[in-house]
Amino acid sequence: MNRLSKLAFLVLVPLGLLACSDNNNNNKGEEVEVTPEIAIKVGAASRSILPTVSGGRDYLQDAPGWPAAAELDPNDPGIFIPVWDQGKIDVGNGEPDASWVHDDIRATAVALEREGQRVIFITSNTYMHLKSDVDEIVKRAKAALDAQWAEAEILVSSSHNHHGPETAFGPNDQWYEMAVEQIVDAVLEAVEVVEPVDAVLATGEHDYGSADQRDPRVYDNRLNVMAFNSQETGDSVAILVQWNSHPEATLGWEPPAEAAGLEEACAVKGWEGDKCFAEDRYFSGDYVSVLEVRLKAKHGGEVAFFNGALGVLTGPLHASTWLVDEEHPVGDGKTVPEGAIPLAMCNKANQYECQSFAKTESTGNELANAVDALLESAEPMELEEITVRKEEFYSRVTNLGFRVLMAEGELGWKPMEVYNCDEKPFTDDNCVNAGQENIEDPVLTPLLGYEISKGDVLKTRVIHIDFGDVGMLFLPGEVSSELVIGLPEDFNTATPEKYYNDPDEHSVGEDYIIPGYYLSLVDETVTFTIGLGTDEVGYFVPPSEYRLQCHALSLAALPGASCQDLADRGLIEDPTWVGGLTCQQVTDDLEYFESLGADGPAVQAVCYYGQMVGAEIERPSGHYEETNSAGWDLVDDLWAATVKLFEDD
Repeated sequence: MNRLSKLAFLVLVPLGLLACSDNNNNNKGEEVEVTPEIAIKVGAASRSILPTVSGGRDYLQDAPGWPAAAELDPNDPGIFIPVWDQGKIDVGNGEPDASWVHDDIRATAVALEREGQRVIFITSNTYMHLKSDVDEIVKRAKAALDAQWAEAEILVSSSHNHHGPETAFGPNDQWYEMAVEQIVDAVLEAVEVVEPVDAVLATGEHDYGSADQRDPRVYDNRLNVMAFNSQETGDSVAILVQWNSHPEATLGWEPPAEAAGLEEACAVKGWEGDKCFAEDRYFSGDYVSVLEVRLKAKHGGEVAFFNGALGVLTGPLHASTWLVDEEHPVGDGKTVPEGAIPLAMCNKANQYECQSFAKTESTGNELANAVDALLESAEPMELEEITVRKEEFYSRVTNLGFRVLMAEGELGWKPMEVYNCDEKPFTDDNCVNAGQENIEDPVLTPLLGYEISKGDVLKTRVIHIDFGDVGMLFLPGEVSSELVIGLPEDFNTATPEKYYNDPDEHSVGEDYIIPGYYLSLVDETVTFTIGLGTDEVGYFVPPSEYRLQCHALSLAALPGASCQDLADRGLIEDPTWVGGLTCQQVTDDLEYFESLGADGPAVQAVCYYGQMVGAEIERPSGHYEETNSAGWDLVDDLWAATVKLFEDD
């Protein structure tokens, strides 16, 4: 990798004004060549992507937003909106028919330019953007840009906010069209206002308001900050923040009926009985919006938040938060100070886990404080290059539920491209685009009337942006911390209780197998790792950790086969579940499949239906994430692609 000397960033001294001579004047009049500074230009802009009322968002003037904690009503879900211009809009990972707005939800564009090298980042405070939708956003942005900027790489990532408009499972097409128009407008403005900047970088750790909620408990607590300040005015142009946590601080929390004005709202909406509730029916940008509001208030400019290793499962739901003050500081972010006051009350054993918008505010506010503290000691950052590397790869969609959604046109905004491939490794040479063709399933079609997509392989990508000694790694889903930073040194030798709450439900120690970790592959000091980067294929769970439910439905087309019998004869791991390594082997190893004789189809069927059964009927305890993963090959396939990405450098 080419690295420019630090001398290339010396302040420009006009040629001819600097000369040197010795005592004999032998060099009198000779000019010393000084390498000119290479200008880094950055522009940024943001737009609201909330739905509109009467063509605008004037209603935000009456939304609570994020005032100082002392002024915040922690129970108020926001202003009630009975009808949107775009029609009914669901909440991403929430409930249908969103009808309240607590605060703004924005998309931010940051454009960088260096000596003809250009890149544009788009961060969207939404649930997710699937690859086909990302590609559409990029296509429209490029069509609107001038020729120079149209050649730039445009990288779209989402925060995975669980209280924004639905973007994944049957999104509202009119809302999506409007949101993309807003995103493109932000891109155009960001490019228009690029100006010379000084760049600074700071890295640290931050644990407050987030915790790993699934065994093994390994948390990537890195907090990375990159800031660009105008050379002309010194004002902030953009602050880029990368941290790791699900934005779902109030997921599943029921705002008090009085605070929501629930009786009147339900009368207007026609919600009756158990349909009359406000839980997860409001729009909020969660802690990401708090971060944006706090940093913009102090620094100005724009804020682009990149979520990182938030998978399997890093988030706020089981993280303690409290009223932070001088006597009860954040400290290490994990240990509640003695005498600290909980932010809400509930029926949980740990009152510090109780939910309300106070928890959201505290999480975002303390994250902003951590960013501010890092910026105070930030060091100048040298952008030695803007080099983009991309590696596309295929992975099998083993989650039959995803194929049902694709067949019904309920996965994403634009149709998702899927493929049929010959034997592994899957490549462009042996994979064929299956288009939008659907087929019948021997169990689901007769029982439930479902068809599935003919294609059973997806194509996604991993992307690296090289700035020199700093990089950004875009990963297409919810990766776990251990896949980024690696497992602790004592992971295989420590007692299970150190890293597991329920070791009996998971692969422990040396049985928990990962192929490697991404930071071991990079040739740079600081790496911003970005989950849901240009795609979202779900949770990345190692196949050694997969447990898929064995259910009678899975064996419905195979009379005489039973889960108990398969387990008794050692063909699956347990009467209630089959492991991911077994599923990989029976699916991909024809010799092994044939060695099972008449039992081969039964074991294969348990694997084939396992993820969908887990989502719709029942699943092994502690194994929710498998039901929201595209497939058990993801960890291995992404690792192989990332290795190749850096090998090809």
